[in-house]
Amino acid sequence: MFTAILIPEFPVIAWQRSSYDTHNQACAVLEGTAPQEKVASLCAKARAVGIEHGMGKAQAETGGMTLFRTRQIDEERIAFASALEVAERFSPSIEAIASPWNAYGEADHMHVVLLLDSAGTGTLFGSAESYAQKLHSDLSRAGFPAHIGSTPNAEAALILARSVGGVGCADRGSLRGRLAQLPIALLPCDGKTHAVLNRWGIRTLGALAALPETALISRLGQQGRRLQQLARGEAEHLLVPQEPDFTLSETTSLDSPLELLESLLFVISPMLEEIMRKAMSRAYALRSVKLTLLLDRAKPHSVEVRPATPTQNREVLLKLLNLELQAKPPTAGILTVTLTGEAAQPQTAQHGLFQAQFPEPDKLELLLARLRAIAGEDNVGSPQLRDSHSGDAFSVTTFRPSVQSTTLEKSFPSTLAIRMFRPPQSVRVTCWGDQPRAMFWQGARLAIASAAGPWHSSGSWWDGQAWDHDLWDVVTVEPVQALRLQQDHSSHAWSVMGLYD
Repeated sequence: MFTAILIPEFPVIAWQRSSYDTHNQACAVLEGTAPQEKVASLCAKARAVGIEHGMGKAQAETGGMTLFRTRQIDEERIAFASALEVAERFSPSIEAIASPWNAYGEADHMHVVLLLDSAGTGTLFGSAESYAQKLHSDLSRAGFPAHIGSTPNAEAALILARSVGGVGCADRGSLRGRLAQLPIALLPCDGKTHAVLNRWGIRTLGALAALPETALISRLGQQGRRLQQLARGEAEHLLVPQEPDFTLSETTSLDSPLELLESLLFVISPMLEEIMRKAMSRAYALRSVKLTLLLDRAKPHSVEVRPATPTQNREVLLKLLNLELQAKPPTAGILTVTLTGEAAQPQTAQHGLFQAQFPEPDKLELLLARLRAIAGEDNVGSPQLRDSHSGDAFSVTTFRPSVQSTTLEKSFPSTLAIRMFRPPQSVRVTCWGDQPRAMFWQGARLAIASAAGPWHSSGSWWDGQAWDHDLWDVVTVEPVQALRLQQDHSSHAWSVMGLYD
């Protein structure tokens, strides 16, 4: 069995899926540049008021209260990916005959046409008619009013989908009789051939199927033979399935500028739920979510949240977006909302029986986001040493959990290490010439047995955070300990930086 799906006037349907205020309105999508814009796609309500394909905008505006909009290719591709995802629940083998990917098959009207190989699905969905009804119902719930045709012949299924207004099914015994009633205009033939058939009085597929094959071929050639095979439901079709791009993106256009953050979150929530559902259907989690806002008379505004670990928790991502928008609110009214997710493998871990408990990753990420909102973006995260001669130079980076290695580490001989004092401890030093000889530290006088240095260190004079000091390594007499001393050149003050092991 083969099942064909026809979604008519797809640009208008893509627009109505992304806009809440267009469902009960007459809508038409325009293509071209002003003032030569023409109607490329329209809904049934627009057709009822007299609007037709190819009509200019000025002429179409005389038909009454109709909403017009310029065609949005990206919006159509996102909507098509959603329709294709619904179809994938019913068959893994799908051929996109007409879609935004191939300019709708270069046809006159922008209809999406899909062909599914539904063989072997009886145990899951029942009979062919039950299969087609469930497919039609799922497409309708997703916002795609579709025409469904299901027959044992692929080309016949496509013809049946073009002819019915809902669901049409035929088995091998009733297929030819079902096709015989259909008009000849459903066949893909050029105008000249169609005119010849009309002169012969051929109005239906049944009349064409009844013609003698040899005489038909002698007059119309192999094209006539192909048309007769289509009319009889015997034409062969090699289904060529294609793997769709896996994209996690949703776009919503607003009819009026949106200014309240609570209303924006109301729009984002179902978009994020749809993206999460797509990712989880392929056993993925979301590594990051990027929100792009097209603003009214202002530059686009973007925010991005990237949890410490990939997550499948929609509420956590929505809360992170809320905190990010509170910290970086848009500067003007919002016209279009685009949400894009980055998929990743979910992180799994086997915890030990006696391992200490730690915060759940989702709760930890919310805590870090709240801390960043209070303390500042650059004051919360993981410290990272900078490539600098300054001993305490570090920066704060985004927190990422460390992964412990299960392999045994090689043992290395112990080396000299210094335990740094933060902050350095003040000390008074007595010098003999330019060499330190004694120091007063922690309420005691310590004699210095030996001193090595000085090593001059300076830097950052170009950015206002300059340092300029001398470093000494000294060994005291009683008690015996090795210390790192520092003398600041500007204040001539001494301090103990650290203690050697």
